[in-house]
Amino acid sequence: MATISLYLDGKDEKLIKNYAKSKNMSVSDFLRSIAVEKIEDDIDNQLYEKAIREFKENPQDVSLEAMRKELSLYC
Repeated sequence: MATISLYLDGKDEKLIKNYAKSKNMSVSDFLRSIAVEKIEDDIDNQLYEKAIREFKENPQDVSLEAMRKELSLYC
């Protein structure tokens, strides 16, 4: 497991520590969870934008099987 250093001012440190504590999480677990969530949200947004572009270029219905095959590339 890797260690990542993060420099915060006192106000931000207190905010993060108190919030993590209120959720019964360590600061490390809290920061890891929000970083992963942000990455997942960005990937979802990229896939959405790609789907909209592709649909506008070539509007067509997609079968459930084709959708499963497409989604399996990301899971």
